[in-house]
Amino acid sequence: MESAEWHISSIVVHARPAALAAISAAIAALPGTEVHATDPAGKLVVVVTAAGEGMIGDQLRAINAMEGVYTASLVFHAIEPA
Repeated sequence: MESAEWHISSIVVHARPAALAAISAAIAALPGTEVHATDPAGKLVVVVTAAGEGMIGDQLRAINAMEGVYTASLVFHAIEPA
């Protein structure tokens, strides 16, 4: 069954600057995620799109659990019709 809505969220990630490239690649490998911006100081802007809010939470927890990530915070969440 296809979802009747799409969830779009943005996450700000603060990570260890020396691990920025590896963390960016690991985040980009997660389903439905895109790294839209990085800063050499260790900050990333990530967008997650998913058919349900549960997947948004799953991706947020996965990012928070990555080695070298200090924090990952949800800063925006919208729900759009499919």
